[in-house]
Amino acid sequence: MRSMYRAALGAAAVVLIGCTAACGGSDGGDGDDAARGGDTGRDSGGTGAVQAVQAAAEATSEITSASFEMTMSGSQAATGGDTEMSGVMSWADGIAMDATMSGDAFALTPEAPSEMRMVMLDDVMYMNLGATFAAEFEGREWMMMDIGALVEESGDPTLQEAMDLGFNEANQDPAAQTGLLLQSPDIEAVGEETLDGVTVQHYQGTVSVEDALANNAGAEFLTEQERQELVDAMNASGIESYDIELWIDENDFPVQIRQEFDSEMGPVTTEVRYTDLGADVQVAAPEEGSYVDFMELMESMGAGVGDI
Repeated sequence: MRSMYRAALGAAAVVLIGCTAACGGSDGGDGDDAARGGDTGRDSGGTGAVQAVQAAAEATSEITSASFEMTMSGSQAATGGDTEMSGVMSWADGIAMDATMSGDAFALTPEAPSEMRMVMLDDVMYMNLGATFAAEFEGREWMMMDIGALVEESGDPTLQEAMDLGFNEANQDPAAQTGLLLQSPDIEAVGEETLDGVTVQHYQGTVSVEDALANNAGAEFLTEQERQELVDAMNASGIESYDIELWIDENDFPVQIRQEFDSEMGPVTTEVRYTDLGADVQVAAPEEGSYVDFMELMESMGAGVGDI
């Protein structure tokens, strides 16, 4: 059963890393109330590319919910292998997400389900660990994890770094992610492409620690506090730079965001695709009595997170 707990911890770390691109938070940028009229300047690069990304950040600042599909790949140490996640999320007032996960981390644990439903509300995560887990705990299929407590209690440096990275960046909504690309000194227009039958414009750039510290571009979408948290997280995890790509539709919304970075735990790639923008998202925690508190379980076993 301890392997089940390790799988749950690994899933939590994957979700938090994924929040870099897939989650929003209550501290997202307020955007610019000015109209975006005029040419967005979608040309071969340079100023036009910057204007297009700026327009996308402005458009995104007005949206606080969406359906999403995310893929994440990396080493076992960095992400637990390849992972897929899909569901709905809202970042209007803290993080609210209801999603289904599958991937390598679950395949390595025979007791774990092949896919797992996960609910996240603010800093609390609930994971449905299936029938094998429920049989041990009077029919309770859900595990509840307080992320802040896990970060504090964890004695595993790898897990600590993974959770710190996601936890520190989980307050970035897609507007802030788009604003992050505006920190790049060289935003490139890759060109026009087709994504799910829709014509989109593809942009890319690289943001280093120095860029994030020195550049004030997109300040209305990425606050000074968020910028410093980003720099701190990058430094703590050995990340020198992010490669960021955006695919922007005719409504100036970044319908797909891709990030790649190298950390001390290995390379990580995340790609998130958004649909049903602005949809009414209702996320509820599992009923009382249907879940086990992870920290209380560890205490009852006389163990800590690092002992799992």
